[in-house]
Amino acid sequence: MKLFDKAEWIWLEDIEKVNAYATFIDTVSADPAAGRCTLYISVDTNYALYINGELNEFGQFADYPFDKVYDVLDITAALKAGENEVEIRCWHQGDDSSTIRGETAGLIYVLTQEKDTGSGEHAILAASSTALGGYADTRYTMGAGVEKVSGQLGYSFRCDERIDPRANTRKVIQTDKAKPVRARPIKKLIVGDDEPVLLTVNGGFTEAKSGGTLGQRMQYAALAYGGISHTRRLPSERGVKLTAPEDSQGIFALIDTGRENAGVLSLDIELENDCEILVGWGEHLEDMRVRAYVGGRNFCASYHARAGRNRFIHTFRRLGMRYMQLHIYAKSANIFYAGIRTTDYPLGSEKVFSCADSLHTKIDEVSRRTLLMCMHEHYEDCPWREQALYSMDSRNQMLCGYYAFDEYDFPKASIRLMAQSLRDDDMLELCSPARVAITIPSFTAIFLTQAAEYLQYSGDVDFLREIFPALETIAQGFMRRLGNRQGLLTCYAEPQYWNFYEWQTGLSGSISGSVPPEKMTFDAPLCAFVSMGFNSLGNICAALGEYEKAQTYVDAHFALNEAINRYFWDADKGAYASYIRGAGVPLPTAEDAELERFHYAELTNALIVCCGAAGEHEGRERRVLKALKDETLIPVTLSHSIFKYEALMQEPEQYARYVFGDIAGKWGHMLSNNATTFWETIDGALAFGDAGSLCHAWSAIPIYFYHDYAAKLGGEITGLYECGISDK
Repeated sequence: MKLFDKAEWIWLEDIEKVNAYATFIDTVSADPAAGRCTLYISVDTNYALYINGELNEFGQFADYPFDKVYDVLDITAALKAGENEVEIRCWHQGDDSSTIRGETAGLIYVLTQEKDTGSGEHAILAASSTALGGYADTRYTMGAGVEKVSGQLGYSFRCDERIDPRANTRKVIQTDKAKPVRARPIKKLIVGDDEPVLLTVNGGFTEAKSGGTLGQRMQYAALAYGGISHTRRLPSERGVKLTAPEDSQGIFALIDTGRENAGVLSLDIELENDCEILVGWGEHLEDMRVRAYVGGRNFCASYHARAGRNRFIHTFRRLGMRYMQLHIYAKSANIFYAGIRTTDYPLGSEKVFSCADSLHTKIDEVSRRTLLMCMHEHYEDCPWREQALYSMDSRNQMLCGYYAFDEYDFPKASIRLMAQSLRDDDMLELCSPARVAITIPSFTAIFLTQAAEYLQYSGDVDFLREIFPALETIAQGFMRRLGNRQGLLTCYAEPQYWNFYEWQTGLSGSISGSVPPEKMTFDAPLCAFVSMGFNSLGNICAALGEYEKAQTYVDAHFALNEAINRYFWDADKGAYASYIRGAGVPLPTAEDAELERFHYAELTNALIVCCGAAGEHEGRERRVLKALKDETLIPVTLSHSIFKYEALMQEPEQYARYVFGDIAGKWGHMLSNNATTFWETIDGALAFGDAGSLCHAWSAIPIYFYHDYAAKLGGEITGLYECGISDK
């Protein structure tokens, strides 16, 4: 018998199609002493399990409707002899974002108990069915009218604790979904206790104007300093009693967790009267408050508390933050706790780099923290603004993680999600497991290299064989495009493509609109990414015993390198141009033909070294490396400096000291500006219209160079002495 044969996918009738909260109740008779009790559960979109009123577990693995994944939960210790109330609270997003693919709502589960016979048989204690009781959790405002944290993340929440949701019963109906077939491929997150925090300052607030979104209400409110309490550390058994100034609408309180964190909201507050509490979260205080609203994003939620003591945990939205701000619409409040319960991925081990220069030791430590804060259900770009899985971001994360954590299940699960996102145009979705209107061709190209690196470090040939059809489809798509354009790749003209290479002038492309013929270009960065991809796929084919295919892709790699050299090299500048104008006209074949080359960037030239093209012509690589070291080209950004450093380390005796000095300068700058994790770009919070992320795991790349170069080459070459790697 298959695991879910006796279970049905269920949901509620007459409930919102998007942003819906549904709860299901099952009464289970059990004798936990008779054998282990295991709950197998899957949901679209997320769940929280309560047993006899106590929170037990939460967190659905991010997956696809055609490959639903189930959790395996040992709940024996939570059950008591006799009847137990099993309550499963569900949240369904229902529409597309960068983290979730909008699909059909549903819950399915089976609760089994091992028979004490030694036979390995299991008895079914409970299973999801339409006979269950269910209700719409109308404490939460449902539907598309609720503010979104961001377009990438989806909805914030509004919860009113005064409402009794059990009065809003609904008919439980069966839904049409494929049964889950695969257990969660990675470990469950470790949910901590209430994270110790500091109540740094408090006072009163007055809203600047009525109306607006939750984030706007908090962002634009006038704040009045009210002093600092002598008891400021939370959680507190006695609590911290606060009062609002006479001329204010209520109390504001600012909470500091001490460093960048990720977790779920946890509140424990006592009030004399019912009142609303706005909860904002952020990474800095550059506005002299939490930045709750920026560029249409709302890092703010609403919780309407009851008179008396309120304990509230919201498990459906993970917060990335260091600071939390409360606006309590009351004249007095006693705060026992306000902050988060951390949700960290359990690592088997950590490999620590150390050397005589303590700055580099600290950079390694903070890089590892940056990686950890971006590991949850899959690798994510940042915990605050997006929490999305991108191939380019995760390539950096995985490469560093192989050294820092010796971890392979987690990257494998993320690579599978990306491979499953393959579109009809032979591109990956921009984010997985999502559905996004645009995609980035260069991010699809780097996925081939990402897969080859996983094979290199893990040796997992079987998995590469599993995803090989997706890899080959991607490569064939690029090869067809090359065949139509004189052996080079142009930018992608259609509006569903974003010709992005990095966040730098001339390389960030445009997210919307098609590229008109007069602005079409041949793009050297894309050619280099694809060349690396072909070579990577050739290595994969060889490992799989597909030697004829291996030769095909290696030949394509060399042919593309030859075209890169023929057309993009500018002898006068001693560097490669990023673009050639006039891609709609066939290019001349003569190497010295007059071409409109333009834009000379460190990224472009580093990529051409990394793909091997520069080294195929005597003298060119030497000139490029000198230009990279002399910083005469448009600079590379934090995330893509991995390519610049990798290019320079082709000649470590000459350039290693520069590489590690540059790391000390840039990453040291972030540390000197109080970074507890590393930033998206060197501009920090000022980037992207004041929405820059201060925890972006693609910037953890020093780990790779410390572990793969500094610890092996020695101080005479690198300038870093007494280097070593040890277990934490």
